[in-house]
Amino acid sequence: MDFKKIVAGLLIFTLVYVSSSLAGSDFKEIDTAQLHSMIVDNAYRLEGGREKQFTVIDAREKEAYDNAHIFSAISIPEKDFDIFKHRLPGKKDLLLVVYSNAKGETGRQWAHRAALEGYTNIAIYSEGFSVWQKKRMPVAPLSQRR
Repeated sequence: MDFKKIVAGLLIFTLVYVSSSLAGSDFKEIDTAQLHSMIVDNAYRLEGGREKQFTVIDAREKEAYDNAHIFSAISIPEKDFDIFKHRLPGKKDLLLVVYSNAKGETGRQWAHRAALEGYTNIAIYSEGFSVWQKKRMPVAPLSQRR
């Protein structure tokens, strides 16, 4: 079995599990390996001209995002949610994966706000950006890789 099929299978399992696990304010949590696999698959989908499967949201303050963020993430700071919520996808059932610095409440607070706006498929990257960076996962801007 080739690597792409394994990654695709893992992604499908993860998406089905995430979708079936979300209910009310009980948000699914994903780890670094899951998120990295999902981001790689999203890149293959976009390269192939298909729609992306999910959107990664950085809930940290804009200055932190500008310094470095998970590759492909968009900035919608939790404290400025109402100002930037227009950046969210129009499809309210599209998977949103939110993260903050570490295992804090910022991501969870952001997820609650998105749920109140009608988004029904939300997961939290539980390890946070500091772990993502420590594990040398893809960050942007590329010059900030540590």
